[in-house]
Amino acid sequence: MPRRRSAIKAESRPSVHFSSIHVVGLERERMKTMLSCFAIASKITMANKMKKMRDQLRKIKEGHEAFRLTPDSTPYNEHHHPDPRETTSKVIQSSIIGRDKERKQVVSLLSASDEEDTVIVPIYGFGGIGKTALAQLVFNDIQFKGYDHRVWVYVSQVFDLKKVGNTIISQVSNEGNKNEYTRENINGRLCGLLEDKNTLIVLDDLWETNDFHLNELKLMLNSKGKIKVLVTTRNEDVAMKICTNKPYRLNPLDSAMCWNIIKQRSNFEARGDKDQIEQVGWIIAKKCGGVALAAHALGFLLSGMDLVEWRALSNSDIWTEAFSDNSVLPSLKLTYKNMSPYLRLCFAYCAIFPKGHNIAKANLVHQWIALGFIEPSKTFSAVQLGEKYIRQLVGMSFLQRSMLRTEQEVFTMHDMVHDVARSVMDEELVFFNDTKVSSTTEQKYCHYALLENYSKSSNLSTILPATLRALQTSNCSKLVLQGDEFSFTRFLRVLDLTECSIGILPSSIGKLKQLRFLIAPNIGDTVFPKSITLLPKLKYLDLHGSFRLSALQGSISKHVCLMHLDLSGCSNIRVIQPEALCGLTKLQFLNLSWCSLLQILPENIASIGELQYLNLSNCSLLSQLPSHIGSLTELQYLNLSGCPRLVKLPMSFRNLTNLVHLDLSGCSGVQNFKQVLGGLTKLQYLNLSKIFGRTRVGDNWDGYPETISTLNNLEYLDLSRNSRIDYLPRSLGNLKKLQTLDLSHCRSLESLPHSIELIDSLEFLIVVGCSDQLKEYLRKSQFKNIPISLPHFIVHSITGDSRSNLHMLEDINPVRLEIGCLENVKSIEEARGIELSEKQKLSTLTFHWTSGTDRLLEDKDVLAELMPPRGLWNLSIQGYDSTTFPIWFVGISHHLPSLVKIELNDLHRCRHLPPLGQLPNLNELHLQQMDSLTKIDGGFCGGGKGAFRKLTVFTLRDMKQLEEWSTTHRKVGEDSIEIGFMFPMLVTLSIKLCPMLRLKPCPPMFRNWLISESDKVISSWGEIRHQPAASVSHSSSSSPHTKLEIEGGGVAADEWRLLHHLPTLQELEISWCKNLLHLPDAIRHLPSLCLLTLTCCEAIPALPEWLCEMTSLQSIRIWGCEGIKSLPQCIQKLTNLHTLKIDQNRYLGRWCLSREKGELAHIRNVDVDTGLTEALMKIFAEDFMPTDSSE
Repeated sequence: MPRRRSAIKAESRPSVHFSSIHVVGLERERMKTMLSCFAIASKITMANKMKKMRDQLRKIKEGHEAFRLTPDSTPYNEHHHPDPRETTSKVIQSSIIGRDKERKQVVSLLSASDEEDTVIVPIYGFGGIGKTALAQLVFNDIQFKGYDHRVWVYVSQVFDLKKVGNTIISQVSNEGNKNEYTRENINGRLCGLLEDKNTLIVLDDLWETNDFHLNELKLMLNSKGKIKVLVTTRNEDVAMKICTNKPYRLNPLDSAMCWNIIKQRSNFEARGDKDQIEQVGWIIAKKCGGVALAAHALGFLLSGMDLVEWRALSNSDIWTEAFSDNSVLPSLKLTYKNMSPYLRLCFAYCAIFPKGHNIAKANLVHQWIALGFIEPSKTFSAVQLGEKYIRQLVGMSFLQRSMLRTEQEVFTMHDMVHDVARSVMDEELVFFNDTKVSSTTEQKYCHYALLENYSKSSNLSTILPATLRALQTSNCSKLVLQGDEFSFTRFLRVLDLTECSIGILPSSIGKLKQLRFLIAPNIGDTVFPKSITLLPKLKYLDLHGSFRLSALQGSISKHVCLMHLDLSGCSNIRVIQPEALCGLTKLQFLNLSWCSLLQILPENIASIGELQYLNLSNCSLLSQLPSHIGSLTELQYLNLSGCPRLVKLPMSFRNLTNLVHLDLSGCSGVQNFKQVLGGLTKLQYLNLSKIFGRTRVGDNWDGYPETISTLNNLEYLDLSRNSRIDYLPRSLGNLKKLQTLDLSHCRSLESLPHSIELIDSLEFLIVVGCSDQLKEYLRKSQFKNIPISLPHFIVHSITGDSRSNLHMLEDINPVRLEIGCLENVKSIEEARGIELSEKQKLSTLTFHWTSGTDRLLEDKDVLAELMPPRGLWNLSIQGYDSTTFPIWFVGISHHLPSLVKIELNDLHRCRHLPPLGQLPNLNELHLQQMDSLTKIDGGFCGGGKGAFRKLTVFTLRDMKQLEEWSTTHRKVGEDSIEIGFMFPMLVTLSIKLCPMLRLKPCPPMFRNWLISESDKVISSWGEIRHQPAASVSHSSSSSPHTKLEIEGGGVAADEWRLLHHLPTLQELEISWCKNLLHLPDAIRHLPSLCLLTLTCCEAIPALPEWLCEMTSLQSIRIWGCEGIKSLPQCIQKLTNLHTLKIDQNRYLGRWCLSREKGELAHIRNVDVDTGLTEALMKIFAEDFMPTDSSE
């Protein structure tokens, strides 16, 4: 056997390999940095420096020797020691749970191509996911029981074609191992044995990546018989090379299946406390991440534990604390061992991110480049090599595509894979938070650091090593950086301050001469920071959200190495100076989205010849593009959405022939699309939404379809919200690669050409909001296999069938889905059968039961089988009629952590809310018509340290029995318990039709609060400010109360006690309070009030004299309120009042016009609109003119 490379064998101790490469050889730049240290640190003697280096080399040598890393050593000797990982075809059916659907699919793939003599179907996925178990199920399936031969071959990491061939021969011929054939004779012997025979061969655990060897294997298997070959491998690249049909990716099990495995292995059913531990079990099952091997190992571990130990395990870092030496992590480390040295470095670096972190592809690749892990070759650039490494890690399932939906590709790591990376990094990584520091013994030599949940005021130089090369931050919003913060290290190459409170960018950043990568969002600088201009090697710069920056000056042109520049959300940038772009010749990525004051781009942007990505979306004042923009011939992505002032695209636009993604949505002013789109034949994504609407000036839809029809590579075409589109031509059928056609809200369309039905690639035809005529046409058409009715799907019974039509959702994977009339579901099995949790594209989901109708099944039982996919963003449940929720909904924060919005409507029997407070990304929550709910308290928050950490919108509507909302909750910390607001980040609060509701102990935090016909919310407070609020971690008195709108209701003017508790309120609007007899006296106790609005309060006869005490008032608006016929004489005392607006009140309007040069002379803007003509207003105004100056 050929001798294996020592670099691979160094995996006996991964950190030794990582450090060896780090110190010795793969990074030329790092050696340069080390050499420069000798010149810089003149105060340290050479002897001391050499001693440090000798100590480091000695440790590496000791580790090398301790783990027998000699050039000739091998990890094992296959001739003398059996492989402990060797598998067989034997299977215990009862031990394999949750793979029946996958078994059927693989059997179907193997059986589908009977015309071919040899069919090879690979199963791929990462270690421990259950590939071998699935292969065993297929091997023993009844479909293959009657085959002439069934062969099981364990291939292993060491690929030996001769061994594989002889193993097949020995099992087919029943000769055993007594005859060992040479490579020359194997093919002939196999042809003789397998000719005219039906044979199933399983090749388990194939690692070989060499194309030549894999082709030899395929050639050997290509005999004259009917041969079905099933291969298992961890590597997608291997699967693609060996297959004859499309390979089969084995996805992780869902949490329910992992829980079933744990129950079986832990002897759950025999326990007396199973009711108490089931909820804890679900949490643990979720931590398995769908890995069958992990669930088996955990189940065995839990079998001897009591309830307290189950809970402790559920709260622990299972893979690093519970059983780090079991078979799970070693199984994954085998994959790591077989990576190339450079790929190992790139993978190991991912340990610097927190668990569950969403990693942007471009961000990660540029960090690898900055650290010297990737260097360009003669064939590929560094970025291309980085993308190749990403693909390899995805193929091995060491990176997984995130459910987070953004324009950029985003990845995440399985928790167990993350632990492998952490173990590989070993003493290279140090991480800090407020409560603990990692246990790295050689902290001063660490090259990488993570600050997570860190808020201490100490200077970073006191905790971080001077040898640092990369620093990441996570949830450090309370960490305030000082000016000299980065003086301690000169070797930093990567600095990510995404989640820090930066303010003015620290000047010491300018001393980081080796810095290549900098993310510093939301900085407070008004001009481009000088410290950044002092970074000559900077390649990646992200200052997104820095809304105080007003211009991009020429000083940025010094960054001749810059490849990536993100200024998105820098909404105050008005000018980009031409000199700023002169030196940026290597720039590939430029994001200027939401630079809403930017009006023009300099012409010399067209000289950035390497630019591939340009985002100008929502630059709402941008009126023209550079005339030579067509010179950007490398441009692949261009986003001009939300630029309504663009009227023309330059004719050179047609030269952007490499463009793949073009978004022109909302560019309704552009008139020359037809002239410039035709040449963009590489386009795969085209968005023309909101262009051909009723407000469009100029040409209409005619002529555009023919131009679009020439774009033969289009896969996604968005024509939504174009009310002028009234037809589609037959030529659109030429788009043979089209997968998605979005026609939503094209209300003038009534039919589609037959040619679209013939596009075989078409998967989604979206017609939401289209005319009834179009929907009726589609129902009668031949669109049999396209889910044209989606996202709306109505469940109905099938006459004479034991099931409903719900099964029609089995093979679709839409982005949005609304399932109505769920009361018609006939069986639990059909709900389970659609496997909703596997529909990974789904982002918005609605469940709807019809209120007041009979059910065939309990709503809870149906919902239990409809657990959504983990990446769901929006969830709405309507008409649910059970009193409690299924387990997945009770533990929703573990099952659906990506949820951003939840709506619960018409849940009449629900008495208790699930702990929604622990959903980490929840932004909007709407509760409506929940007649049995009487109280909202701390149980709503869950048991975590914080609750509703991102919730900004909360609505309560039509909750007639809701009596109490406790606006605070107990936050349990490491050493203390404090009281905090239930919704600490709330921006918009709406309470409507909640007549019984009282809030305690203090008003919630808010910026905008609407109270409609909910009288006790206003009146049920003490006369003076509530003292308990002082004990809340963010007191009511200091909370950002901006605007309060009170609508309807019958609260008497002397009962508006709520206002006593809102001293910081700035805007107050009172509307439709028809029984309000005078302005509430409590208003005078609002010292910060700037805006007062009164709408249709007809019973108020006049404004009080005390109004003139409110010197903070800047604006008064009165709409209707015809009882008010004049303003108080003391209005002149309101010297800050600059706006007075009167609508639909003719008497007050006349009075204001007559006093415009008198009592109202100090008010800059007096706006009167009574609905009367100007001539009539003058007549009425004369009647109100004073007869003398004293009046």
